[in-house]
Amino acid sequence: MSDTLKFLSWNVENFSNKEARVERVVNLIAGEDPDVFALFEVKGAAVFQAMNVALQNYHFSITESPGVPEILVGVRNSIPSFVTQKDELQSKVPSLRPGALATLTLNGTQVCFLFLHLKSFAAPRDWGLRDDMFSHVASLKRAIDKTMPDDLKSNFIAIGDINTMGMAPSYNDESDFDGAKEIQFVDARMTNWRTNLRRLTKTHDATWWNGSDDWDPSALDHAYVSSHLQFETFGSADSELNVRG
Repeated sequence: MSDTLKFLSWNVENFSNKEARVERVVNLIAGEDPDVFALFEVKGAAVFQAMNVALQNYHFSITESPGVPEILVGVRNSIPSFVTQKDELQSKVPSLRPGALATLTLNGTQVCFLFLHLKSFAAPRDWGLRDDMFSHVASLKRAIDKTMPDDLKSNFIAIGDINTMGMAPSYNDESDFDGAKEIQFVDARMTNWRTNLRRLTKTHDATWWNGSDDWDPSALDHAYVSSHLQFETFGSADSELNVRG
């Protein structure tokens, strides 16, 4: 078995079981051939069943939280794995999404993928919930570190729709900061010596745009990884994540 893992993270907005759309998603995943992947905003068990039929070389798990679009995780059948739902990522708000932690064992080494879909929007409450979610990501990474023998480091990857939109209170402009500033805040939290993560570079900074002149392309999707992990690169800028779409 290779020592390299290929992973994919994709927010398929409002992903329900419309046959033509499911087929397009399945075909893209099959073409990329990842070892592990997550789809966000999955609506309905029918999508779960369709994936089981169309991608039989994977086994699937899905988060469960009433009324909340789910995270579907697929892992290649040949790779031992264990997927758990991390309800603490909901920050005690049932309408928010839990995280999905997929622990893969590759040649006797464990690699932990935390798939995330954090709170969106830029109102102070939204930013505060997102900030609390980041604290749970850092705490989980440190908890996994403590399970490792002294001479080993945990292999941790937190990836997904992070929704770094900044903060914009409705009652004043003095507290405003944009998405780029929020990314700086998150970087500072994740890269400190206790958490020891770094943010991967991307082939394209912006990962979302709805095509409207009212919205600018935004950098909402990120991956924070254990600083010792190494990644293959893409493009002339030697970026570590290949942004598609």
